[in-house]
Amino acid sequence: MKKTKQKQFSFFASPSLVHGGAASKGRAKVARPIATKRPMHVILRSTRAVKEWSFLRHQAEVERIMRDVADRFGVKLYRAANVGNHLHLLVQVKRRDHFQNFLRVLAQKIMFLVTRARKGSPAGKFWDALAFSRVVEWGKDWRGMLSYVGKNLLEARGIPRDRVDWWFAFKAEVAKGSTEV
Repeated sequence: MKKTKQKQFSFFASPSLVHGGAASKGRAKVARPIATKRPMHVILRSTRAVKEWSFLRHQAEVERIMRDVADRFGVKLYRAANVGNHLHLLVQVKRRDHFQNFLRVLAQKIMFLVTRARKGSPAGKFWDALAFSRVVEWGKDWRGMLSYVGKNLLEARGIPRDRVDWWFAFKAEVAKGSTEV
């Protein structure tokens, strides 16, 4: 007979590592999980960012704003993908207040750039929901997020999703040592 080990029971619920996005609408307010020693995946989405308001039409300015705001608040920006109606960011922060200010100022500056709105002359609600964020573990999770953001970059350039998926599957097979397709 196989002896089973007793698992230690936790008296506290494990904290959620995700926050924001459409899934959090209508839920009670909780503090956004922040990890200072691990990277975070952040998504800012706007369904109004189409045609003349598309982020791709303002790509150079959006990238400049992301770098400037990240430098201003001491946020390390590993990778960013501008997909037209949403932005993917892989960041690492040192302090909660810096991250909160980074999200607030970044969202505001991008909205002002795209809509040409100014304080006192609003353009209405621009962002769909709170910025989505997820704490990413180093290792396999980190490599998966780099791949995911890379896929979004290729899709933003107009490459069909099925070809992007095929390319990343091929790269994974080559990395394993199998070159048969």
